[in-house]
Amino acid sequence: MEKNIQNKTQGITDMTRGNPLKLILAFAIPMLIGTLFQQFYSMVDTVMVGKYLGVNSLAAVGSTGAIFFMVNGFVIGNTAGFAIPVAQKFGAKDYSELRKYTMNAVYVGIFFSVVLTATVCLLTRAILIVTNTPDEILDEAYIYIIIVFAGIPVMYLYNLTASIIRALGDSKTPLYFLIVAALLNIVLDIVSIQVMGLGVAGPAYATVISQLVSGILCVVFMVKRFYILKPEAGEGKISMRHIKVLLSMGVPMGLQYSITAIGSVILQAAVNGLGAVTVAAVTAGSKISSFCVAVTDALGATMATYCGQNVGAGKLDRVREGVKVATIIGIIYSVIVFVLMIFIG
Repeated sequence: MEKNIQNKTQGITDMTRGNPLKLILAFAIPMLIGTLFQQFYSMVDTVMVGKYLGVNSLAAVGSTGAIFFMVNGFVIGNTAGFAIPVAQKFGAKDYSELRKYTMNAVYVGIFFSVVLTATVCLLTRAILIVTNTPDEILDEAYIYIIIVFAGIPVMYLYNLTASIIRALGDSKTPLYFLIVAALLNIVLDIVSIQVMGLGVAGPAYATVISQLVSGILCVVFMVKRFYILKPEAGEGKISMRHIKVLLSMGVPMGLQYSITAIGSVILQAAVNGLGAVTVAAVTAGSKISSFCVAVTDALGATMATYCGQNVGAGKLDRVREGVKVATIIGIIYSVIVFVLMIFIG
């Protein structure tokens, strides 16, 4: 029996034991690198568009940044919330419930991805108009973002699978797949713009395809590596009890990200009213901002897994200790980056 359990948990990191500081840093660093890679290939899109397609095309892509952040933020928060019960059940060593939550998270993720894609795609052009997107870049902005939003199911595929993998204590594997996606995205950017002449549609297709590849890699890895996730008889059924818990975790976290982004959308509307050149300038500056907040994003995702596992294990003292450690790390980083940005921003 003990051997069977060890086989099921092979490759999984138990964060309910060991030094909290070491565990948090070991988990957060791959998360940080992954976040930076996401920012990196987003920046490559910006560089490629600005260099080969001109200021107006750069402004067109940049004018969609806040809207994309709002939708993508909901997906990231939503899927991270779905993974919390998975982490809790792993911490409690309740593997049957863990699998039930995982399967129902997949069902809810499919539902959300379909509804969100349909809703957003219908409203996208109206949102661009309401946010004062300049007429000279409106069509290109719409082409770019509608393709990206058509790939919302792909966003869910990667973010949900990556969140579940992280919930089981593995933050390195999603990083490896993200690196593959980033490199693929760069190649596809060059090919789509320089060779195929697709304009701003090229980077949009490159983003969707790259994320699809990383999502598929996560699925294959989960199936082959994590035997603990293989559902047994009756564990793959739709369960309203489990779905309610998943929604109670996922919806607030998704809305939290989106509500934060509403301020960015309002700011974007104000910036868009100043013309294409200003939009392009703000686009460049926002990339630096994205790099700066990458550490806090990685730290937050790390604590979701750390706290989830320890709450499931009933080790609330470790939760308090871990939150204290993470808060200190966050404060130190914030002070350092604040000083640096004043002088080299």
